[in-house]
This record gives sequence, structure tokens and C-alpha cells, in this order.
Amino acid sequence: MAFDGFFIYHLIQELNQNLTKARLEKVYQNDEFSFVFVFYLRGERKHLQIYLSPNRFGIHLSKHPTQNQASSQFLNTLKKHLEGAILENITQYETDRVITLNFTVYDFIDGPVSKKLVFEAMGKHSNLLLVKDKTIVDTLKKMFFEEGRQLLPQAEFEYFPTDKKSFLDIDYNLIHSPKDLVDQYMGVSPFIAKYLFEHQVQLESIVCKPTRDLTSNKDYVFDLFDSSHEKKYYPTISEMIDDQKEEKKVSFLSHQLFIDKQLKKYEKKRIQYEEMLLEAEEKLNQRHYGDLIYQSGLDLNEKYSSIELGGENVVLDPMKTLNENAQEFFKYYQKGKRGMLHIQNQMKQNDEFIELFQEFKGYLSFASPDSLKDLEKDLIPFGYKGTKIKVVHSKKVNKPNVLRIQDHEIIYTIGKNNLQNEYITHELAQKDDYWFHVKDAPGAHLIVNTNKLNEEILRKACMLAAYFSSQRESSSIPVDYTLVKNLKKIPGLPGYKVSVKNQQTMYIDIDMDKIASYLKNV
Repeated sequence: MAFDGFFIYHLIQELNQNLTKARLEKVYQNDEFSFVFVFYLRGERKHLQIYLSPNRFGIHLSKHPTQNQASSQFLNTLKKHLEGAILENITQYETDRVITLNFTVYDFIDGPVSKKLVFEAMGKHSNLLLVKDKTIVDTLKKMFFEEGRQLLPQAEFEYFPTDKKSFLDIDYNLIHSPKDLVDQYMGVSPFIAKYLFEHQVQLESIVCKPTRDLTSNKDYVFDLFDSSHEKKYYPTISEMIDDQKEEKKVSFLSHQLFIDKQLKKYEKKRIQYEEMLLEAEEKLNQRHYGDLIYQSGLDLNEKYSSIELGGENVVLDPMKTLNENAQEFFKYYQKGKRGMLHIQNQMKQNDEFIELFQEFKGYLSFASPDSLKDLEKDLIPFGYKGTKIKVVHSKKVNKPNVLRIQDHEIIYTIGKNNLQNEYITHELAQKDDYWFHVKDAPGAHLIVNTNKLNEEILRKACMLAAYFSSQRESSSIPVDYTLVKNLKKIPGLPGYKVSVKNQQTMYIDIDMDKIASYLKNV
């Protein structure tokens, strides 16, 4: 389900029809990231679910909500401030993935008081905030930043800054690819961008018709799926969402926060190294003053507080002779020279760690529960406290759990992190197999056990390599491929990197229907 701005645009119309002027009776918390709001309107109770896990986020009316009675400080805040309030309406911030529930609370002293519950449906950055008079009362996920937007109680509430335009008026004269729609218009996902680019229609002209594509197991607010696919239509969006079979997924949030924290640390170090490099360069200039003293022709045993040399005023230590001052300048120069070499080496190593954690971030974007365990093994040496791995004293070596796709006699083997990439490339692969990898970006290594490529194998391998990469949301994705014998592991670098020669590049667009068919029986 693509829970984008257009999906929300129609969903809030549906929610307003059912909940406007309803009284909020109770708030429950199912688990860490899931809440149930029980409303009462005209003799009927309605259950609104809001869920904010990194893998499943959204809002809908449910006929069978769970009430596991989890507890938290944020739940207590919601109960205190909102239970008994009247829901005036539900709005969308411009056309972004932000939904606001506008409440009126009747206070015995202050009378009617306006409060807002803001749901930011931003994937792994999803959040729920209680706001009064443009001030955050409380928030589910609290975050402090040195500058910019703060997500803390008593901080001023502000929306995500963006320079994108509303999707209600798209100028197709300025659009040259689906990516342009995503980059220029607020709330347009890659999923709908392809349809809009092909049909050149305004979103307001599209009639809502909640549809489930049973072939690809995808939902959307209107039928944009292949006409040959089997489909199911629903009377409301909430009924379509409520009919989903929820799969329990592993939370990647702790991994994401750790990787982001490490990246921030190394990027801060880089700034410090740049400042230290400037200081070292200034010390290198000290040699110039020492040379000027020896070229001056003055008595080197004399003492001066400063001298004019070569049009420059050189400040000296009056307690030392000219000779001693000159030697002091040369010492500064030698210290700067040694320091610069050390700083440059440290800076290079720091840049390698930045590149490594950017790779980890890319791997996390397409990680699965199985590959996540292998990714954790890469993160633990840097201080990540992941799932405790049970140590089994056995001669049997646990091999990485890689992804294999079999197509008749051809097997496509995919590694989704450094550990798996190294395993399939240097242990499983034969020298005459073919290797595929997205160009100049983090991604999976993909091995095809064939020494002869045809058009079908080439396109399938390139599409899979593009899909299992940080570039999967792009179009015309470049993928490099070559024989395995043309790869060589680069020693001495953190993580796993290879040098490649004799590679060719193919540009590919991802067809999600084909990807679904490739992964159907995996």
C-alpha cells in the first residue's frame, strides 16, 4: 500500500464523513507504535486506529481493533488532554503525508480549548504529536537536534520544511520523467508518479475506487493496476485497509538510529579534522619567518620584540635571541608538517567510515529479517547492542542466509549486506559466473551462474540488482556487470569492497510487477 499524499487526500474525506463532531470516549495503546481511539457519534461507537511502526504506518476505521492495554507516558498524556473532547474535523497539511485531528476540549474555567493531534505518516520517521497553541504538549518519538526542528514537549511546533508544490495543480510541461513528479510535488509517491506521467491527468479528476490487486497484493485508492490482474474492490478505503492480513515485521528503527548516530559522529569528526588541517597549514608558514631572520643580516645574538623583514612585520619573543626565535619557527614548521600527515591519514580513515555507514544505510533500506541478522554482525563491532547471538560450540560453520532465485537452470544469488556480498562473490561464485551491482551506490552483489548472457537473463539480473539497492526508487538506474574473475577484494578498508575491471553498464527501470513475479516463490 502506497500511503502517499493522494491516498491521504481521499482517506480524510472518508474519515470526516464518519467522525466529524464525534466525542472521543477512550484511547488505548496496543503496542509501542499502535493506538486505538474510540469515538461515539449518534448512538454508535467507531474505532480509529493509528499505527506508526517503521514497516506499517497509517490510519483507518477498524471493525475489529485489538486492545492489548499497553501503557506509556504518551498514552497518559493523550488520555488526560483528549478523552471527552469533540473531534471538529480532520485535515491534511497542504498535500503532504501529514494528518491533523482537530479537537475542542470544554474546560470548566477556560471554556472551549482547541487541541491538535498531528500524525506525520513518514515511514520510519512517522510520529504522533499533541499540539496546543502551536506548542508541542507531548510527542510519541522525542528527538533533539542542535538546530532546526525540535520534537520535544514545550518546543514550538512546525511542519517539515519543504520546497515542493501542491499536487492539485501539476504543470506537465515541466515534467520529463516520473521522478520529476516525485521531486517537485508534495505527497506524490513513485507508485502513482508512473501512472500520472503516462496519463498526464490532474489528481482531482481521478475518482476514488479502493482497489486491491490480488496478483501483486497491492492496494490503492483507485484502480491503476494492470487490466489482466485479478482484483477486489471495496466500498471504503478503511474496509480495504482493515481487510489486510498484517504480517509481523522486524523493527529496523534501532538499526537506523544507530547508523544515523554513527554517520553524524564521523561527519562531525571530518569538520574537526578540516579545522586541524588549517591549523597545521598555518604552522607550515612559520618556516618562512625563520628563513627571513637568517636572510636579514642582523646579529643573531641580539634580542628584538619585532622586526621588519621583506615588507612584513615579524613579531618575536623578546626574551629570546634572533637565532632562538628562528629555531622556534622551524620547530613549529616541523610540528605542522608531522601533524598534517597524521591528520590527512586520520581524515582518510574517517571518510572510509562515512562511506561504510552510508553503505549500511543503503543495505538497511532493502533488508529483510534474515539479512538483518547478518547486518547486525557488521554493526556490533562499532558498538551496536543488537539481538544477542547464541554461541554454539560446533565445528559446523553458519553460512550467511542469502537470497536465491531459480529460473530453470539459472540461479540468481543475492547478497544484501557486506557479509553476504563477500560470501557469494568469493565462496559461492565461479570465476566464469557473472556479477551485477548498481553503479556507484550501496547495493546487493548479485551472481548469475552462467558464463553466457542473453537479453532475458541480463535484464532480469540488472532489475534485481537495481531493486536490491539504495537507488530502487529512481528511474533509469545504472547497473554494472562483469565476470567474477574481473573482481578483486580491496584489502585494508573497513567493510567489504572490490575493484572491478572490464565492466559494462546497463540502464534499467524497475517494473514492480516483474519484481513481484521474480520473488513470488522465494
